[in-house]
Amino acid sequence: MSNAMNVRILALAAVLLPAVGFAQTTWTVRPIPAAGENAARVVMDEASDLVLEVTNTSTTVNDARLSEVSFVLPAGYQLLNGLPAETNPNWKVEYVDANERRITFQSTLGCVDDGRGLARTQSARFVLSVVGPSNRATDNATERLAAGTYARDQCDGTNYTNNSLNTTYWTRGILATNVTLLPRVLAVNGTTVARVVVENRGTGSATVTMDDPASTTSVPLTTVSKDPNTNRTVAMRTAGVFVANLRPTAAGAVAARIRVRTTNSGSNAPLVDSPMADVGNLVAAADMDIVDAFAGDQVALRLTVFNASTANTYTQVRPRAPVLLGNATASLVSGPSPESVAQLAPGASAQFTWRYQVSGSPGASYQFRAQVDGTLNGSAVAGDAVTARKGRIVEHRVRLSQETMSTAATGVTVAYTVQNRGTLPIYEVKLFKPAANYFAVAASGPQPFGDWNVYTDAAGYLWESESGIPVGGEATFRITYSGFTAVTADTAFRHRLELNQGWNDPRIRVEATMTLLAVTASPDVGRLTGVARDGSVTLTWDNPFNHGGTLVLRAEGTTPPNTAPTSGVRYAVGDVLGNATVAYTDEFSSASSMTDTAVTNGTTYTYRVFNADDELRYGPGNQPTSQGLLATPRARVAGNPLWCYSVGFDSTLQPVTELGVGIFSSFNDSVLATLTNTTNPSEDGAERFRPVKMTAKIATRFPVVPLLGRPGQQWIVVGDQNGVPAVLNAATGEFLWRNTTLDLGNISSFPVTQLLDYANPEYRTTYSNVDLAIFATRNTSAQNQVVALNAATGQLIWRYRPGDLGMVSGGMLVDYTTNRLYVATRSGTSTATLRVLNSLTGAEVARLSLGDLEFGVVRNATSNQILVTANDGQVYGVNPATFTTAWTVPVRPTTARAFTHFARPLGRGFVVSTADGRVERYEMDATNVPVRLWDTGIAGPAGSFTLNQNGVARIYVGSSDGKVHQLELETGLDSGQATVGPAQPIGTPTIDHTVGRLHVGTSDGRICAFAVPF
Repeated sequence: MSNAMNVRILALAAVLLPAVGFAQTTWTVRPIPAAGENAARVVMDEASDLVLEVTNTSTTVNDARLSEVSFVLPAGYQLLNGLPAETNPNWKVEYVDANERRITFQSTLGCVDDGRGLARTQSARFVLSVVGPSNRATDNATERLAAGTYARDQCDGTNYTNNSLNTTYWTRGILATNVTLLPRVLAVNGTTVARVVVENRGTGSATVTMDDPASTTSVPLTTVSKDPNTNRTVAMRTAGVFVANLRPTAAGAVAARIRVRTTNSGSNAPLVDSPMADVGNLVAAADMDIVDAFAGDQVALRLTVFNASTANTYTQVRPRAPVLLGNATASLVSGPSPESVAQLAPGASAQFTWRYQVSGSPGASYQFRAQVDGTLNGSAVAGDAVTARKGRIVEHRVRLSQETMSTAATGVTVAYTVQNRGTLPIYEVKLFKPAANYFAVAASGPQPFGDWNVYTDAAGYLWESESGIPVGGEATFRITYSGFTAVTADTAFRHRLELNQGWNDPRIRVEATMTLLAVTASPDVGRLTGVARDGSVTLTWDNPFNHGGTLVLRAEGTTPPNTAPTSGVRYAVGDVLGNATVAYTDEFSSASSMTDTAVTNGTTYTYRVFNADDELRYGPGNQPTSQGLLATPRARVAGNPLWCYSVGFDSTLQPVTELGVGIFSSFNDSVLATLTNTTNPSEDGAERFRPVKMTAKIATRFPVVPLLGRPGQQWIVVGDQNGVPAVLNAATGEFLWRNTTLDLGNISSFPVTQLLDYANPEYRTTYSNVDLAIFATRNTSAQNQVVALNAATGQLIWRYRPGDLGMVSGGMLVDYTTNRLYVATRSGTSTATLRVLNSLTGAEVARLSLGDLEFGVVRNATSNQILVTANDGQVYGVNPATFTTAWTVPVRPTTARAFTHFARPLGRGFVVSTADGRVERYEMDATNVPVRLWDTGIAGPAGSFTLNQNGVARIYVGSSDGKVHQLELETGLDSGQATVGPAQPIGTPTIDHTVGRLHVGTSDGRICAFAVPF
């Protein structure tokens, strides 16, 4: 235990010389073995808990009770402090005499209260924090309490004799161990690694081995492998590291119980249990940030939840209220944060955190048990209850300047800050040398300071001061290490200190952990996005499983932050690293977003976000790429974006609008969704759900449609370049289905749907309860195909694979009135580049040779003609009744790719954007052939979108000059522009006419919203 009771020495003569002789009654005291042990154990030169059980074995018939016990430790022991066990709280420490090694407990109920102390046959336990002498090379199994130990009833003067002091022993050993376990959440038959550090506290070398770990619960643990060298020579004051790979073969919560011993079994380390692991599908681990809290401190509890299954997706994942264990009090300050997680896909994790204020008497313990609930396929499921490590209320503690250390580091000065919240000053601080074979002390060693003088002996370094550390104060003690021994995996070593308040007072032991790092970087955050608004930038990310905190760097301009944080170093907001400033930092937090208000409108910033694990080891900060994330906040005035959503990848695909609600789009391999909020600017442009990853790049926009039998819901129909089609819930991002069995190859064209609710009688006769989702492929081989799937299940309905189908790059067209599907293809495989299929069966109806077709096929609803845009500069009008060409317009006489987008229907004609930098409008003449009405020069024009507002119609088109241009419909006049960013390709815009919003994407990874007209 790390705090002292600070009880001054008392005059003992009166209490040690009872007024009456000892009665002929008996009591027993016996050391209690820890779980799994057959004998109680303490470790030499180590703060150990010695649990003593006292029983009133009186055989008299009177009501004599045992209400005071006094223990004397053997010679050579240090008595640090003691507490009644939590199972019998109605006892107190009456006094402590460190020099006499005596501690006395009394019943708190008093003489007039019913039930004071122990009646006949009753027992109580007391926990003594002791340090055994380090004067042996082997264990001593015959340790016992010393003469002067007594029991009595302080109320009626009955004194109890004891016949067991000479027969009840405990063992004092030379080996101390601590163990870590990673990972602590895993599937059944997964592998976890127990890493054990054993330290030699004896007076000579020992050859040490580790037994196979055992399970602490009904979950079996199989030892898959251990270190090849299972016998290690561990010299005095050094450490040996042992590793065991374990496989749990059933589900449930479990810890690994570890025994380390000398090879001749002459010495056994106390059994130690690893932190708790959870095995199964929906599994969790509980952690706490502070286990040595001052009364009134806040501590954080974190529950990490992991979906270890390969197929299940859990929804509505929500933690239960944690249960407090121990005798300290804990008041909830905040949490859980977040309250829930909408879904947890296979392999995904989530974190929930709470903050509690803890209080209690020194030595009072606090521990939390936590559990998570979720839903799987509509049914409730519950995870296992898991516990965090135990913490205690203390009066003294130490904090290290570096809790983690790269073993490549040299010449590092570590600061040990001792904090005093006790009742007396601290005049001496001794640092015991940490494992000498892993921590090499430099010649300069420990440094004196102020009036603190420093001395060195074989065991450690002692600082002494006349003034000391005052009550409520702290002091920092520094020692320089020349280097650190490499480890094969991250390994935690204890650093122990002893504090002295005065000769008559018990010594105080405190400790902290430094972890030597084998890996220098933690994993990156995932799915980093940002929203720039008026005066703020909000970043959102996913924390990886190995997460302890986050550091955000912000640099002005488009150059990303060029200096990464140093692992093991804590930073504060405002610190400067290279060309960047720390914009945000946290520790032991589940936070996955931050809003930066220390920004200036009109200034472009580049952010990098660094995950930090519990060892304060930072990730590379390369999400979404090593170039970071751009954001430019702007005032909410005419001509400026209302918001820009940043993703870090080209996002020029035309967004899809859900009128008045939000937009959908994609970047790289992810589907995104943002919300429209016209009343609250701080939420405008917020994510509807986190970007949903497909298996590969998404190369086209997608339809968002209702599906049969699901009223009020919209669904995203999307495919990727790995050939995986899918349907997602547009409100939640949850997959309705994904089909990975079709062997399609590459989907790069716009999928189309044919929905029963809008279908004609012929369709309804064929499919009485099916919507179709239709996908086409863009493979370099001749085996391109078109497939129609059940939109609700992903089941194959029909497949068109004629063997000579060219690559399908643009969108297809379903003609609901005729049940015909138009598929435009590239040439090369066949000259028949436009295929017309029966959309109900996939049977080919017609084929036309119209040249290289890379763009989508569309229908002009006014003229009822099919518009086909060819790469060679021709636009065709196809008669849907005869499948013949009604007209051809040679927009550009060229064999090169002439257009940047398909011809967009407008009136009875169309609008085209050409590769030579023109936007042109065509309209039917008297002979029903389109003729050009106007053309306007626009640099690198994208596709166009039309808005008719209050009878005034305008065309909006993106450009390679970083702007969206507003063209007057009748004249083509470029009447206004909105600047999205620096000169770069801007995509095809889309317009939400219900709220007067234009949405458009950029090649530098932003999607922005503007008010229209400009």
